Amino acid sequence: MQSPTIFVQSERLREFIAAIFGAVGFSDAHAQTEADVLVWANLRGVDSHGIFRIPSYIRAIRLGEINPKPDIRVASSSGASCIVDADRAPGPIAMTFAIDQAVAVAAEHTVGWALVRDTTHTGPMGYYARRAAERGMIGIVSSASKPLMAYHGTSVPTVSTNPIAIAVPQAGGLPLTLDMATAAIAWGKLTQARQLGGDLPDNVALDSSGRVTTDASQAAVPLPLGGAKGAGLSLLIECMTSLLAGSPLVASALSDEGTSHGVWQHGLAIAVDIAAFTDVEGFAANAAELANAVRRQPRADGVEEVLMPGERGDRVLAERRENGIPIIRDQWNALVETAASVSVEPLDGLTD
Repeated sequence: MQSPTIFVQSERLREFIAAIFGAVGFSDAHAQTEADVLVWANLRGVDSHGIFRIPSYIRAIRLGEINPKPDIRVASSSGASCIVDADRAPGPIAMTFAIDQAVAVAAEHTVGWALVRDTTHTGPMGYYARRAAERGMIGIVSSASKPLMAYHGTSVPTVSTNPIAIAVPQAGGLPLTLDMATAAIAWGKLTQARQLGGDLPDNVALDSSGRVTTDASQAAVPLPLGGAKGAGLSLLIECMTSLLAGSPLVASALSDEGTSHGVWQHGLAIAVDIAAFTDVEGFAANAAELANAVRRQPRADGVEEVLMPGERGDRVLAERRENGIPIIRDQWNALVETAASVSVEPLDGLTD
């Protein structure tokens, strides 16, 4: 009897994914970036934002919704800010380009603010925020999309699950990284839960009739994280991205004006040059001491360990690099079928 899970080493998986995207028209560099971002999500245990997405991406490419050969360019710039025209690029390609632009601008102007217009599903925000932190800067990254989540007090999709990530360098360790959706459950995790079945935590989703449900198969609308707080944060991310890009997504969808039909997402990438304010090494040392000071505090009942933002995912990453990435067999089969449809041979020698 086959195990419901297989294990794939990250390097082999990365090569396989890059081959799939190369087969549908990505440049070698773009295929590698796409593979890097998706496998990074799986390595850190964020499987809902990793290779699970590939079959839907390939379908979107075939439908012309994702552009495999985008002309990504800086459409305009002024001082510390720029607008990146993504040309319906895959989100990982556009957001990597944007954070690199933001870092380059911040090196000259202290802060770099790159607004991404007209991209597609942006993937794990923490990847891009860390890209800035690894260069001695603070990274702040977010994205906005059409209504998926109930606004506090509504019972239908009204705003989006707009994610946000912040990363800072830390001496002696990986960057401290907050990476969160503004929903109580990210849309990708809800989609994955619906496929796998089972129960959800209480008060994270509504069914199609607007009632709170814990049945993953009935869940249709995520609820905002922290009620009014998550709803308000989502709304303001829409203002800082879509409205600044001159392409409102939420209001257009709710009023059915159709002005943004065909646009998936907009993004925002901010880099702050720590060296313009203080010594980078001193900042990183202080960040590490801050984390240690918090860890040393008395723990609440039942708590074995106090973890810092991003620390749990980093531990998963270390374990999965050593032992391989676990992939649900049904999802692996769907990926292999997708690969075969673009004439890419499946991997051999995999272990249960």
